[in-house]
Amino acid sequence: MEQFDRREHLLKPHLAHMRHLHRLEQLQREIESVLHSVSLNGPGDFVFATKICCYTTAEIIEDVNHAILQCLKIGSYSAAESLSRTSLENAINLIFYKNDRTSNRPKSILLNYFERAKKGARNWLRYALQSSDAESIERSREFDESLDVFRALFGDLDTKGVKGWPDAAARFRDAGYEHFYHVLFTPASDSIHSFSNDIFNHFVVEKSPLSDAEKAECFEEQKAEKISFAFYLATHSVMFYCVAASHIAERAEDKTASDRFVAIGYEIQSMLAEHEAVTKNCIDRLAPGMSQLRDKQQTAKGS
Repeated sequence: MEQFDRREHLLKPHLAHMRHLHRLEQLQREIESVLHSVSLNGPGDFVFATKICCYTTAEIIEDVNHAILQCLKIGSYSAAESLSRTSLENAINLIFYKNDRTSNRPKSILLNYFERAKKGARNWLRYALQSSDAESIERSREFDESLDVFRALFGDLDTKGVKGWPDAAARFRDAGYEHFYHVLFTPASDSIHSFSNDIFNHFVVEKSPLSDAEKAECFEEQKAEKISFAFYLATHSVMFYCVAASHIAERAEDKTASDRFVAIGYEIQSMLAEHEAVTKNCIDRLAPGMSQLRDKQQTAKGS
């Protein structure tokens, strides 16, 4: 089933993406610098609540992206995958806020926060009562009461036009990036919940009729693919931050910032194109072997 030199055509190309790290760090810092120069107090009619959401979310993305790039630097690729999911979702949130010229979306996320926190407080109290935990009973009640106090500070959250906070799929769709929900966010979500794909890959090798030396080679290839995927997600995290920043600059009518974000985006896109070319080449080269495997399975079912 070997159709090509796996080390030359699979291992090395996947690891070649590591050379992008230094430039990604530079571009991340440049995006931050340009975005910080954009004023939300002039054109664009950013309402106060939207400004708060934009400033806070942008700072969070910056923090997360720096952590992602540091994870790549020290070889913590699983952590980079997990953090990339957070970065991608919040970049979509930033675009989501920008697309609303009212305060409805900021109100929506605050309502969602209070509703989820209240539910958590009630569940905590229920558990505390069932377990007769006096300290937890007191603390959960205090937490629930404090939420009522803070909720009262936002008396107009339930105004007409405020809808529930949508799920991630709806936010990607409404922001105009549903494609990336399926090809990026969903695969990255596996790294949040279970890393089941990593477990599956390990099972595949261990169950295969290979020698120990051949299995070691397969694990080395899997590690290279994991590194490549982590870099792919990280590169998209920086890219989506750039895209979200460009949305902000566009609404603020800052052409200088918008033009710079376009230039940065083109450079990052060239890195992503290299990733995708390597992936396609590997899939094409492995296709004959996969076809043989499917044929064998079909033959076995028919016999």
